Parts: sequence; C-alpha cells; structure tokens
Amino acid sequence: MSRPVFACMGDSITSDQVTGIGTLVAQKLNARLLGNFACGYATCTDWHDGETNITPVTLIEPPNTNTADNVLSNQVRRLLQAATPQGEAVRWRHPVDGPFQLEGALGTGDGTMPDILYIAISTNDGNQPYNTPADDTDAVLCQPYAELTRNSMASALRWAIETLQSAFPYAQLFVATPLQTWTDIPWMSYETTLLKRDIIMKVCRALGVKVIDSFYESGFSRLIAKEHGEVHPDEGWKENIASFVAAQIKAKY
Repeated sequence: MSRPVFACMGDSITSDQVTGIGTLVAQKLNARLLGNFACGYATCTDWHDGETNITPVTLIEPPNTNTADNVLSNQVRRLLQAATPQGEAVRWRHPVDGPFQLEGALGTGDGTMPDILYIAISTNDGNQPYNTPADDTDAVLCQPYAELTRNSMASALRWAIETLQSAFPYAQLFVATPLQTWTDIPWMSYETTLLKRDIIMKVCRALGVKVIDSFYESGFSRLIAKEHGEVHPDEGWKENIASFVAAQIKAKY
C-alpha cells in the first residue's frame, strides 16, 4: 500500500513555527507531507470590523504574528495552490453553488492530491474584541456557501470544510477540538474553549466530518497543562498528543 498524502492546517500548536505537532503526526502516520500550512497566532475566524471582512486574501505564509492575514481561510488557499499543478488556475467546484476560482493565482504543485486533511484551530479565536466566539451555527448552516462571511467560527470552519470537500472529494478530513489550557487569558479560559469545542462539533456533525476530540480525550487537561506548557504542550506532551491524533486518524481512516 502506498503512503498516504497528508496536509494540515491550524495554529501554533500544529505549526512548524512553534510546536510542530502537525508534522509529527504525518511522521507517525508514515505519510508523505504535502504541507503543514498552520501558522502561529492563526485564528479560525477571518478578521472583521462589524460586518465588514477585513482579512486580505493572500498566498504568502505569515510569520508567527497576530495579524489580519493570519487565518484559516488563507491556509486553505495555500493548500489549494500547492495541490494545483504548476501554472494552472486554482479552481474548485462547489456541488451546490458552482465553480470558484482563486483570482490571479496559479498552482505550484505537481498534481499530487491529499488523502488525509487535518485541521486543529480555534485556540486564538476571541483575541480581538470583535471576534468573541458565539454559537451562530444553526444560522450559518442555513446560508448558501457563496454567502458565508467567515466572520464567525462556524462560518469560517464551514467555508474551510466545504472548500476542501469540493476541491478534494476523495480526501478524508479530520477536525480537532482545541486543547485545554492553563492560563488567565480570557479567550483561552475553560468555558470559552469549551464553547469553541462545541461549535466545532456541531459544524462537523452537520457536514459529515470526523472529529478528533482533543479537548476531552487527548489527556491534556487543565491540570496537566499547568506544569506542561500551559498553552503549548512541552516536548513530552507534544509526543503524546501527536500519538493520540495519529491513532485517531489510523482508527478512522
């Protein structure tokens, strides 16, 4: 059996910029890594001012900084570019809302398609006054794909999932809930992180996506986090979490 092709998206816990768990998961799966598109400080939600989306569309990887371009939607776009053959237009076709194209973008890949897609994001959502997590999932699920604003976690995650499902219909997609933390940062509190976990669960169930429930099942509880990284797992727990995620993927893939 050939090695599966793996790609991941997420924030500092997944990114090679900080913790590197996404790449470690690929190694534990003995998978070919198409790309680790995660970035430190990334949010699931696009940045917005009121109802106006202020996230620029960009294919440039941002550094580990808290900026408007550092969001999940741009990670998805970079993955689409990497999977599109070099020189070809970056396109996908939504089954309901029709064809889409990433204007001005050309593929940089060799035509290799991912078999496994992994998203682990939301730790940083709420770090701006206007993107405080709120559960608008029911309303978001009633909207046409083409009208998704990505101005909430549910909207941004649904856009990411349906874009990936449209572009890579044979890939298996896994979405992780956030890890628990030990910190006095308000948007990383137990209650807020639990809300993010519940939003992710609802969106994924509605879209038929497999969930890896890292919040409850990874073993990285608030108590463990207190002495093993607080937010970013230390070296030992990085191994534990990568092993947990890889085992979950192997069991369901």
